[in-house]
Amino acid sequence: MKQNGRLYDILEENERGFSLRMKREHSVYQGHFPGNPITPGVLTLQMVCECLSRHVGRELHYAAIKNCRFAAIVRPGDHLRLNMQTASVDGTVKLKANLTGSDNPDDLRLQIDADLQ
Repeated sequence: MKQNGRLYDILEENERGFSLRMKREHSVYQGHFPGNPITPGVLTLQMVCECLSRHVGRELHYAAIKNCRFAAIVRPGDHLRLNMQTASVDGTVKLKANLTGSDNPDDLRLQIDADLQ
């Protein structure tokens, strides 16, 4: 299920990546976790995949996640920056990306190296 507009909003898109805002009212935050809401890792990965799909103009799915590091929590209301490096090889999109706080590139939330098809 697409999460753009539900879990997060795209504020800006350019050739290097996206500026994103996590929505506060998504229902996942009611149960994950009450009083201390965080974005589940699987939804953070889905958000990255959706942004990359939009960026390349076709729907993609993870074929392999070579390396993935959740460095810090993504919370409702967070303003984030998704910086991507991509290459296309035989129909596979090679992705290296960092998800950081938008105002601080050292505020690493997620680092991923993956292949998507």
